Amino acid sequence: MNLIRAIWSVALLLFISALGCSGDDSISVSSPRYSELSDSSFAVGDSSVLEISNFAGKVDVTSGNPHVVHVVAKKWAGRQGDLDEIEVEMVELQNGVHVGTASPSGLNNVSVDLAVTVPTDLRPNLQAGAGTISYKGRAEGECFFAVSAGSITLRLPADVNVEVYLSVAAGTIRVDFPVTGQIGAHVVDGIIGTGVDGRIVAQVGAGNIIVTSQ
Repeated sequence: MNLIRAIWSVALLLFISALGCSGDDSISVSSPRYSELSDSSFAVGDSSVLEISNFAGKVDVTSGNPHVVHVVAKKWAGRQGDLDEIEVEMVELQNGVHVGTASPSGLNNVSVDLAVTVPTDLRPNLQAGAGTISYKGRAEGECFFAVSAGSITLRLPADVNVEVYLSVAAGTIRVDFPVTGQIGAHVVDGIIGTGVDGRIVAQVGAGNIIVTSQ
């Protein structure tokens, strides 16, 4: 576990250093002035995968249509002209959907908010550089969540049965379910319920993880 914490500490330092290279110490993703909206829908089969890689902003995933993934992306920027420089990619995969965002290193005060509705049996693989991930669903199968700096909130059904591995390098973990296994300040490794429905791995460099009921 010490090795895992060391890896996340190094990742956090690299992430902060990358932000510092932009030449502006007043970077903020919380108070943008200009925005641009786009959306797309994808038909998916059973037990599909949603892959998201967001450089900064909010990722909000909730259950919706049983056979459709609907993605709404909202770009934010401090300058109108910077909106065109932010990249948002939505691609259909063989077994799901990939959403990726990127921004040139010279841009400041930019981010992307993603609101996604998915089938209840979809398996999430959600990653963000800076910002938040919010997930509301059943968390079946293999589920992965990671944020370098920010927070992860998982809202699960009251009758959830999953294995969990939750870790923060610097921050807090709160689980509102009984957990059988290791429960520490920076690592929770155990089982909620019977653990038969899936496995959740959630990792945060600096910030917090909250696991609560819907």
